[in-house]
Amino acid sequence: MKRLFETSTLVGIGAVAALIWVSVLAYQWSREHRPDQGPRAVRLPPVQDVAIEPGFVGKQAFGLWTLSCHNVQNPGEEAGKRLCLTNAKMTVRGPNNAAVLAAGFNVVMMNNQPAPGILFVLPLGAKASDSVSFAVDKNSAFKAPIKCNAKQCLVQGALPAEAVEQLRAGQTLSLVYTVKDRQQQDRKVRIDQLLHGFRQSFDAMSRAITA
Repeated sequence: MKRLFETSTLVGIGAVAALIWVSVLAYQWSREHRPDQGPRAVRLPPVQDVAIEPGFVGKQAFGLWTLSCHNVQNPGEEAGKRLCLTNAKMTVRGPNNAAVLAAGFNVVMMNNQPAPGILFVLPLGAKASDSVSFAVDKNSAFKAPIKCNAKQCLVQGALPAEAVEQLRAGQTLSLVYTVKDRQQQDRKVRIDQLLHGFRQSFDAMSRAITA
């Protein structure tokens, strides 16, 4: 398993959090969602053939992934930053049949950073372990640290070129984290996110960030 290099400045959590509104009020993993269960059969949305230009600002869907680009300027900074991300999320049915976040997947680029990074958003239940692992299809898994606040858990780190190419060419991104069950025993949870549209969204993000 390959460990990702952790960096707190790569993604800029403060800026990204303003773009991604994720509030996990409750988390209860239902019995029908087991770690060895693959992605559900779904009707996949089309991957739009859209020409994204450098300097693009706004949102654009590509299959199951959505590109979002913004210009961000923090107080006291002379020059703003360009921030783009492509994201997807997986939900499950929680108490009262309400949709509950199982994982939010974000691949992020900033014009002042040399490489893309990941920002995965997980429910508070994921704090049972200090790291998560993720893999694309049958490739070797990567390991990344996890940190939690009062509302959610965040996984962030630099994304190696090898992982980028696996994501662009792959079909399924699998994320594994640990939760405590009702008996306070560790339980592995696996979330499978289809990469339908990721390649197009990532390539569009690579163009958009160059302005």
